[in-house]
Amino acid sequence: MRVEICYRWRIQSPAGRWFTTRHSASEEAIRKEHPEAMPVEGSRTERIILDQPAELVCAGFHSPHATPSVLIWPCSIPGREGRIPLGGQVSDYTVTQDGENWVVMLHGTTLMYRGAGPVRVEAAP
Repeated sequence: MRVEICYRWRIQSPAGRWFTTRHSASEEAIRKEHPEAMPVEGSRTERIILDQPAELVCAGFHSPHATPSVLIWPCSIPGREGRIPLGGQVSDYTVTQDGENWVVMLHGTTLMYRGAGPVRVEAAP
């Protein structure tokens, strides 16, 4: 999970006229096409981006499920717990360290998490 900071932007058309975008975009995205873009004051928004497979699986749950396990990770986003409910038993997961990244695999084949650590998988309360 990461936070993406977005703005509405003032950009210049090919004809030389300046206008404001209707939709917000991150600086990285806007600079690819419009290096001259300037952020509109007061238009800053923050989006939480789910970028770990375990987060995407958890977000896809449409009804309450029994989650026998939970992934504990060092979340750096204020107000967010570093806990992701998992569907398998603790013994179904392997946690390893690969350089600076920590890796959590389900049954040794399905990537559930890759990123900052340390992380652990525990039985859900």
